[in-house]
Amino acid sequence: MDLYAIAPTHFAGDLALDVDATVRNVERLAASGIRRLLLTGSYGEFQSLHDEERLRILGAVRSSGIAERIMACAASPSTDATATLALGMLEAGADLVMVSAPLACELSSADIVRHFEVLSQRVGQRLVVYNNPVFGVDLGAAVLGAIAAMDGYVAIKQGTRDLGNLLRGLEAVRASGRDVRVYAASDMMAGATLTAGVDGLTSTNCWVFPDVFPAMLAAAQSGDRRRLSALDNALGPYRTVVAQLGQPATVKAAMRLRGYSGTAAVRHPYVELDATAVRQVELSMAASDALLATAAAGATA
Repeated sequence: MDLYAIAPTHFAGDLALDVDATVRNVERLAASGIRRLLLTGSYGEFQSLHDEERLRILGAVRSSGIAERIMACAASPSTDATATLALGMLEAGADLVMVSAPLACELSSADIVRHFEVLSQRVGQRLVVYNNPVFGVDLGAAVLGAIAAMDGYVAIKQGTRDLGNLLRGLEAVRASGRDVRVYAASDMMAGATLTAGVDGLTSTNCWVFPDVFPAMLAAAQSGDRRRLSALDNALGPYRTVVAQLGQPATVKAAMRLRGYSGTAAVRHPYVELDATAVRQVELSMAASDALLATAAAGATA
């Protein structure tokens, strides 16, 4: 199974890009064995970044030579803007480019399919579909099957929160007859989604728990549901606080507590966590760390 670390975009105190901190943090994560990255996605605050900033982050990480594989997010308000940025990202060294449904209102299924058809025609290679219901549409099985049959699409990042929709989408993608991988988008639902037959996971919180999510993938791949459940349950205290306080602010605060480089600053509309919230995050991490230690002891007993 593949694991892609969703990289937060780091900012200085004045909210200017801190590319150096991003690269240092990538180096640290790579030392733990995680060398596949997803840059400038939703939790990378893409909505607050100019295209030039997105390309600058990609270029810096690519030129560092650290990453084994880079997926870069080109989600944009329009089809044309998405295609232009996607081509720029491929030229800048992205191995994969993630694109979303159109960020527009009152979309029909025909509108959505046409959007992905145009991207297939104009970009035509190494595209990843990002299904994120938060954007206003949860791509159904028929739409995902139609996209999977188009040229250029190699993977789907499946963020549906409906497990039935996930399973139906998997079936439709497999029925397309093309080699299209399906990645579970939410690491906070990994205990359920990894048993559904997905090909991997994208994870924001692997920065906070770099040993846990590779272990969860290994347990799922080997069919060790007991181990997978124990790891998933151990993340419960942290997961509860993440749900309450929201990402990306929570993961940035947690990274600071773990000693990563950079600030915990977030761009608008997000608000940086205050001291009380940071303390909640710290306590939840300590609780999950203790449960993980117990789970590890049980696994070796």
